[in-house]
Amino acid sequence: MRTWRQARAELVRVTFTDQLGHSVSIDHPPECSLMEAAVENEITGIEAQCYGAAVCGTCHVYVGPQWLEAAGEKSEWEQAMLDALPLARAESRLSCQIVLSDRIDGAGFILPERQESLE
Repeated sequence: MRTWRQARAELVRVTFTDQLGHSVSIDHPPECSLMEAAVENEITGIEAQCYGAAVCGTCHVYVGPQWLEAAGEKSEWEQAMLDALPLARAESRLSCQIVLSDRIDGAGFILPERQESLE
């Protein structure tokens, strides 16, 4: 039988912080997208209108600077989507394009003040 510590070791912990500084940490199994984990954990501010197809921009997050490399590189498509978002910055990502893995265990993501849909 697995212990609680063994079960926790198989999860990835990430933290979402809103513009008022309120933070929520979640533990989720790896290999899904950050957006899927946020939706399953009802993180306010991640709308995910296109359910991860990377065509709406409503799962936009800012990646903490120390986590940019670990979050992986943006594809040209993702960058084009971000370029169309009015609140995008250099550290912006679509959370549907970030895969949960041990590389981002402990990472922090900041939610923009609002989500802008491109659909």
